[in-house]
Amino acid sequence: MNNKKQIFINILKEQSQIIILIIFVVVFSIISPDFRTAGNFINLLKQVTVIGVISCGLTMVVITGCLDLSVGSVFSMLGLIAILCQQHSNLLGIAVPLAIAVAVGLFNGFIVTKYNVNSIIATLGSLSLFSGIALLITNGAIISGRTRTWYGIIGRGKMLEIPNHVFVLFLVAIIFHIILSRTSFGRKAKYVGTNRAAAQIAGIKTKKIRTIAFVISSLSVAIAVLIYTSRMTPASPIMGVGFEFDAVTAVVIGGTSLAGGKGSIFRTIIGVLLLATIINVLTLYNFPFAFQSIIKGMLIITAIVIDVRARKK
Repeated sequence: MNNKKQIFINILKEQSQIIILIIFVVVFSIISPDFRTAGNFINLLKQVTVIGVISCGLTMVVITGCLDLSVGSVFSMLGLIAILCQQHSNLLGIAVPLAIAVAVGLFNGFIVTKYNVNSIIATLGSLSLFSGIALLITNGAIISGRTRTWYGIIGRGKMLEIPNHVFVLFLVAIIFHIILSRTSFGRKAKYVGTNRAAAQIAGIKTKKIRTIAFVISSLSVAIAVLIYTSRMTPASPIMGVGFEFDAVTAVVIGGTSLAGGKGSIFRTIIGVLLLATIINVLTLYNFPFAFQSIIKGMLIITAIVIDVRARKK
């Protein structure tokens, strides 16, 4: 009996995020007729695609024991670049942001690993740097790309009545899950996050692993930009403000440890959906926007406290 009880407790601990999500969905569906409509569920999925893709990439960085706070400003910068390039060529609108994203990831990874700078401090500097570049690109103006081109298929097209960009999110999640759980890079990333010194002694190139993680994070931002700009043509230098906090919140409440070494893409997606569900209900009931920040703050503090206590046991 004790063994069965322990197994049940372990299941509750390991699957706590998805259990909480199911409870929230059931409760909100009961108390709010507007919440349980098919249209609202589709709308909820549409809302999470951008943050979901960014969060998947950020998970890679966090698992190595680092943090990338520049994702929001990189999103703004790449969004403007994507629109400017798309005005000339759709292919350029896709290729250039992806190429620059690789350069951004290498830059962040180089600063963190070459000079052994704390990733929070390094990417905080990058946040300011890329925010400034975004403002310089258009002198603070809002710009628009071309409409009625195949570029909009990602963001505006549908398949089986489900927006294409929702499928993009789940495709990215599946690919990143495979990278994290089925490849040597994923295993090494977890080793590096668990104990960097021991990983280095074991022959793992810790600097290379962390740099690749930063590149993956930046590439995920570029993919999110393509989704966003194909849905909403106007782009502004501040359109990514706050995305870094939303992504970190989703990653942490999804169970990925900020200390590194522990986490999964699947749980990150659950964290994204859990956060979006709460925000969706607050919106349906016309709660002031300030409540969203309060809830996000409470969620991330609670998740961090739980993580710290779990690591001490």
